[in-house]
Amino acid sequence: MPPPYNEQHYSVFANIPYVPQGAMGFVPNCWVRRFELENVPDSAALPTVQLDRRAVKSVCRSPAHPVLFGYVCVMAWGLQGKDSKTKNHVGHAWKERKAIKRKLEKLRSGGLTREDAYDLFCGKNKVKGLGPSYFTKLLYFFSPTPDFYIMDQWTGKSVNLLTGKRIVKISCNKNGKGSPTPQNNSKNFREFCEEVDHLAWLLGCTGEQIEERLFSRGSHPPVQWRAYVNKHCPPENQK
Repeated sequence: MPPPYNEQHYSVFANIPYVPQGAMGFVPNCWVRRFELENVPDSAALPTVQLDRRAVKSVCRSPAHPVLFGYVCVMAWGLQGKDSKTKNHVGHAWKERKAIKRKLEKLRSGGLTREDAYDLFCGKNKVKGLGPSYFTKLLYFFSPTPDFYIMDQWTGKSVNLLTGKRIVKISCNKNGKGSPTPQNNSKNFREFCEEVDHLAWLLGCTGEQIEERLFSRGSHPPVQWRAYVNKHCPPENQK
């Protein structure tokens, strides 16, 4: 068994091949109109198709695009506001766009550690409407380095399952839906990213590919790894 992972869980994960996610999420142009966001920079140039990770990265890391233009592409890609319980998060966060702009410009300029980057959005620096599942998407897409990974409920649950530890604190309801809590700090994020790096080293692929494999896909029924996590990672073991 490759320490420190659970032998059974690791074996299942290691034997599921990498499949790129492809384009996903809301169409950015439609997402802005759906939530009636005002004062979006270069709004007329927003993409009118779904984006894949490569396309979102290209937008976010290019100085040719305002950072809030990239922000919109990330949130649309990530389906922010997709259900009735979270739709208000879109507007709450957009009201703080001036602060978000400063944070994203700092991220894009590089030179931050994982802890530094995470701390831009947590504690006294938190942004209403942006929890770890969403602001770590911003860390991933805007940072010039490729090793700030997305820490959402699925990647978090997966790392917890594989390690047998509560590296990521997750709040789940009785149906298993939830997200990383605000109690996660920059240390949690650093340890999460280190586990992704370790898995990448063991399996001979990139950390970005591992993160996509951990996320898996939530089709109906869920694909193999997502279904496995649902079965073996009950809500009561995530808090």
